[in-house]
Amino acid sequence: MKRNWDTIREILLRAEALESDTTLRLSDFDENRSDEIAYHVKLLKEAELIQVSIAEFLGGAGIHFDLERLTWSGHEFLDAIRNVTIWDKTKATIAEKGGTMTFELVKSVAIKLATALVL
Repeated sequence: MKRNWDTIREILLRAEALESDTTLRLSDFDENRSDEIAYHVKLLKEAELIQVSIAEFLGGAGIHFDLERLTWSGHEFLDAIRNVTIWDKTKATIAEKGGTMTFELVKSVAIKLATALVL
């Protein structure tokens, strides 16, 4: 499965919006996107952007997760891509230059664009 940056941003935004003592679960998303969401939650955990408990079922029957919160790094990354204008410009800038959207590049370009808007 390919990494989808819009899905990553969506999960991070939804995780940030959690009330205390609540979790985000696979059932909180459209059932048709279960595989996509599960895959991206695993990626976000590997990148240490979220704190999540994952239970995988035997025989490839899917997963269950309880996403508890963003980590410090998760908040930092989300802050860089939160603004939809900056997000859209980040994707367009990288595509225009023919680059590949890596984590560090996405964050770097988003921060540079945000800085240009402020200054």
